[in-house]
Amino acid sequence: MIPVYICDDEQFVCSRLNKIVSDQIMILDSDMGPVRVADTPAELLEMQRQNAVPAVYFLDIDFPGQIDGLSLAQELRRYDPRGFIVFITAHCDLAFETFRLRLEAMDYIVKGDFDSMAVRVRDCLSSIQDRLRNEPSGQGRYCTLKLFDTVRHIPLEDILYFEALGYKHALRLHLVNELVEFNNSLDHFAQQLGEGFWRCHRGFLVNRSHIRAVHLKEQIVELDTKEVCPLSRKAKAEYKAQI
Repeated sequence: MIPVYICDDEQFVCSRLNKIVSDQIMILDSDMGPVRVADTPAELLEMQRQNAVPAVYFLDIDFPGQIDGLSLAQELRRYDPRGFIVFITAHCDLAFETFRLRLEAMDYIVKGDFDSMAVRVRDCLSSIQDRLRNEPSGQGRYCTLKLFDTVRHIPLEDILYFEALGYKHALRLHLVNELVEFNNSLDHFAQQLGEGFWRCHRGFLVNRSHIRAVHLKEQIVELDTKEVCPLSRKAKAEYKAQI
């Protein structure tokens, strides 16, 4: 699921936009949601840092006494460089400024006529859906990790496998060029990452796109980096049933 965020300090506009976005997601039958609403830039940033990316953002421009929508978009880009940003605004002349700041906004929807807004929102969501559908499997997707007070969004293609270390829910994440240790459970990531990852052993969750070979006799899974993971009898039986 692709999270969707709305940030606007006008309650009425926020409520109407929430309904428009939710209705269009349902009509398109898209893999987006849930829709999360924030009244302030600070609230949105806190929400976004705790959840998966990429995401879709509908942002107001004017937040009196706070950072503006352009600065908010710059901050969001630090955590979600592939996210989809749509500005909801009373201003019609933002194209150059967003280009200058390299924000890559999808659209600028002018507040006021809610019927017109619904059409523009639908067009944006439809375009996002097409882009995501046409991406190669796994590309553009991220795994979100919380490491103490830091949240990292790691591209799936960089992940080789997760390894349970056998104590206090400690995991070691094997990346293409890095090792990361943190606390969580393999069950959590098996559910979050879906069919693209295989629980080849009770203590190992491997990225299918990096599997070079499965050696049934030796009961190991060989990766394209020449690393190997153990293959349990249960996983071996499941694998044999599929071939």
